[in-house]
Amino acid sequence: MRRISGNYAKPGMTLAKPVYDAQGFEVIESGTKLNDKLLRTLSIHNVAEIIIEDWRVADVPVQQLISPEHEGRAIQALRQIYMECQGTKFIDDALLEEAEDPILQMTRELFPEVIGEANAGGCVSVKDYPYVQPVKVAGLSLLLGRRVGFGMLDLIGLGMAALFKDIGSIALPQGLLGKSQPSEQEAQEIQKHPLYGAEVVSQYERFAPQVSEAIFYHHERWDGTGYPEGLKKGDIPSFARIIGISDSYFELVSKHPDRETLMPHEAVEYIMAYSGELFEPELVEIFARQIPLYPTGVTVKLNTGEVGIVSDSNLGHIGRPTVRICFDEEGRPLKEPYDTNLADSENQGRLVVQVMEY
Repeated sequence: MRRISGNYAKPGMTLAKPVYDAQGFEVIESGTKLNDKLLRTLSIHNVAEIIIEDWRVADVPVQQLISPEHEGRAIQALRQIYMECQGTKFIDDALLEEAEDPILQMTRELFPEVIGEANAGGCVSVKDYPYVQPVKVAGLSLLLGRRVGFGMLDLIGLGMAALFKDIGSIALPQGLLGKSQPSEQEAQEIQKHPLYGAEVVSQYERFAPQVSEAIFYHHERWDGTGYPEGLKKGDIPSFARIIGISDSYFELVSKHPDRETLMPHEAVEYIMAYSGELFEPELVEIFARQIPLYPTGVTVKLNTGEVGIVSDSNLGHIGRPTVRICFDEEGRPLKEPYDTNLADSENQGRLVVQVMEY
């Protein structure tokens, strides 16, 4: 299977996996051959990536850690809460249950073993960002929490805190939280959203105190430069530290009107660069070993000039995937592609220099 950005989809390509929209609904089924009409469908639904068949990697599965159906249900639930609760600090129990269930299902997908790769792509729609980005953050936070050693109950609380990290924005004027270039007064009001979010969640006995606490402190940073209280290092609650990294990552890889969107490997490198400053070093190390810089199925170019498709992301070996070489140094296609493991010592001089068609 080969992974490409929706922007690089062409007529004649065959889908190896179904395509889902931002709501988790299947819009094109697996096995479909793309045509011009279906390409317009991809564009209309802001599809970030597709998985296509490719004989060179027919034996390579692309397995997602969190199913798009569960992500979609969480997005729908969060959207409904924002629609019905804007201007208040109250959420109906029925709406809370609609949001909790997909988080529960996402958590269960991590047991008994973690199988598949985290979806490293962000939100490609500015309009959908308030609903899609927190769900992405929840999925990554669950993975990091699982790797830290949290049990299922703690993970569910962590997932809900991540999903509701910006829920305090329902108490803000609509559209203020995501506003580009807010005034100084507006910026001060925006920084109240963790407080408002903690107040919203703390009303409900169904949430452990750690949930509202994580929402309140998720913008704190390891060196004390965050807000609302400028906490440092271990004074920042563990849930908030995890959400802080996940939130920062998915903000970087998601589309914004006023800044460039980073590729996953660029965003990982950013997080790593601020280890010990903005983020807890031990947690950054776990994060870097769980997010593939070059996910399975993406096409990459090496410093040798060779081009290939990642056949194994080699999680744990940061930036050193196994690449199935498909074109030689001169750009000539190979009749028999072969795997090269960049994590092997004999390949230490070979580096990925470009991600292609993504």
